[in-house]
This record gives sequence, structure tokens and C-alpha cells, in this order.
Amino acid sequence: MPTPLVYVDRNVLSRNIQSMSRAASAQGVGIRPHAKTHKIAEIARMQLAAGAVGLTVAKLSEAEAFNAAGIETSYMIAQPFVGEPKTDWLFDLAQKTEVLVCGDDVEAARILGTAAVERGVVVDFILIIDTGYGRFGVDWQAGTAAAEEILGIPGLTFRGIRSHAGHVYSAGNASERGQVVRDEIDRVRSVAEAIRSGGNACEIVSVGSTPAAHILLANHWADGATEIRPGNYVFHDKMQMRMEVATMDDCALRVITSVIAVRSATESVIDAGLKTLTGTLDGFGSPVAAGYGMVLGHPAARIFRLTEECGMVTDGKGTLRRGVRLAVVPNHACEIPNLADVVFYGSNDEIEGYWVPIARSRVW
Repeated sequence: MPTPLVYVDRNVLSRNIQSMSRAASAQGVGIRPHAKTHKIAEIARMQLAAGAVGLTVAKLSEAEAFNAAGIETSYMIAQPFVGEPKTDWLFDLAQKTEVLVCGDDVEAARILGTAAVERGVVVDFILIIDTGYGRFGVDWQAGTAAAEEILGIPGLTFRGIRSHAGHVYSAGNASERGQVVRDEIDRVRSVAEAIRSGGNACEIVSVGSTPAAHILLANHWADGATEIRPGNYVFHDKMQMRMEVATMDDCALRVITSVIAVRSATESVIDAGLKTLTGTLDGFGSPVAAGYGMVLGHPAARIFRLTEECGMVTDGKGTLRRGVRLAVVPNHACEIPNLADVVFYGSNDEIEGYWVPIARSRVW
């Protein structure tokens, strides 16, 4: 098979899905996996068959494409959106399947509610709570007041709250990561309890990411959450290994690439570059010395530079000669299927078939 190509070990993939599902179920927590990681209908079906309560997606286009592929489930749109075209798109999609819209701005929620009333529909709304990451979300200390305002908006049904403690990725050690996760669950729990104490429903309390989910479940801290939203867990990657929530045996996805040229006694060129491996380094703020992925079977090898179609790799020994094939566990697996035309799968390093990632159903 020509390189570069993306390969998934289906046995490891299945084990990862089942393991997370069992751990969540044992603690009475639902799992709503973030499908932006794989964008593959067959993997979504595996997740739902393992007990997932629905799917998380980043945007409307992903929800529509999965739904068009026959995935009938509840979709949480994690990222806020603006504009009348996308609002109309939401209303159309919500006629086909349950759509939970996430937002963090009360005035934007009012605008959405007004549009829903005019259209004669009701939108299921989730309030985003910021527990410290500083991207989307109402500060957790103001979460109850914001929820109470949204509860009174015609055209919206308040379904609950969600958070994303993305700063867990930049925490320096296991203790700091644990504190980030502990803060996240404690803060959303306090918001949910305050909403309920006012006589209002807060059906959904959704937290997490892959490292947060692993840490939350390992420490039995899930009390107060109704669901978790890991995405990367289906594949895992070098970043998750660095964070000590996965091992090499848990990594299902790799990029297969070939050495196509030798630049010097110790440096070679591979046919996987930014358009295959992406430019993500090994975690936020990691030095370039960490490289762009882990080369299996060559512990001294380091992919130290990427151009669009090529990578520069050295092992310090000159053993990476032209024609040698390398298997690379990427730094961040979530970006890889988005760049691939097809994703091959199999077992024992043998290809048994391929999946085609979902296509955007609209131009925007």
C-alpha cells in the first residue's frame, strides 16, 4: 500500500471504547463521546453500541453529516455559532434529530430564542460553564445567575450545563492535572446544585475531555456529573502518554510513512508532512526537540521538522535509509482523520479495510 497512510488497529480501538464505557457505567455516568476525533460513522456506531448516550460534535456540519450517514442519536453542538444561516440550519437539523445547542452568552440566547419563536420551534439549550480554561463559558461563579436568565427565555428549553477544562493539557504533573479535574467537577456540581435549589431542572451536567475522563473515573470523582465527553480516547496518542493516562498499548492510530531521501549520514526525509502529521507539538508549550510523533521501533528517532508534504527525521545512527517504512504514533490523533481521504483499519499490522471520514454536507 502506498504511503503515507493512516492505520487504526481495530482491536485496540474496540478495547478503548469498551473500557471507557464500562468505567463510566460503573460510576453511573453517561458517555457522550466527542466525534470530531474520528469523524467516522462506523466508529460512532461502535461507541453507541457500547452504550454512549449520544455524540458530541464541534459544529452543525458534523452533526448533519453523521445524521445523513444514518447515525440517529442526540447531538451536542459543543461550539457556539452565530448568524441567521446557521440558526436556520439548526432549526432544520432539529426536525430530524435531538440537537443540544451550547452557548455562553445570555443576549445571544435571547436572539436564538426569538428566532425559535418566530419559526415555531423550541431549542434545547446547554449553558457553557468556564471552570478555569478561559475559552468559552460563563465564569462558574456567575453560572447560576446566567442559567436563571436563560430559563426565562421563550423559545428555549434549558437542559443543563457543560464545561471543558482544557487547561488540564498544560498542567505540569499528575498532581496539577488532578487538581484541574477536581476543580472542574466541584465547580459544575456547585452550579447545578444552586440551579436545582431554586426549583429549576438541570438535567444534564456534562464534563470532561479524554485526560479529565480518565482521571475523574480513576479517582471516583464523578459524583455530580451526568455525562463525560472524551474524544481522543478511541485512539490515544503521544500527548495522552505524556499525560500518563494511556500507554503505547492503548494507541490505536498511527501514520505509516516511508523514507524517500537521505540528506546526510544521520538525517532522512519521509513522505509525511504537515498535511499528514499536522504541526502539533507534544503538548502545549513543548519544545521542538520533542518532535512530531513517536517513531515505533526506533526509540532514538525524532521527526524534527515538517514541511507541507515531507518530514525531516534523524536517529543519530544513519539507519533510516531510503525505502524504510516507519510507523508513527502522532502527537495529537484528533487532527489526523480530518486530513485523510481514507483511514485504513485492521489487526496485527495487516490492512483489512478502510473507512471514509464523513464529508461536510454544506459549503460552510
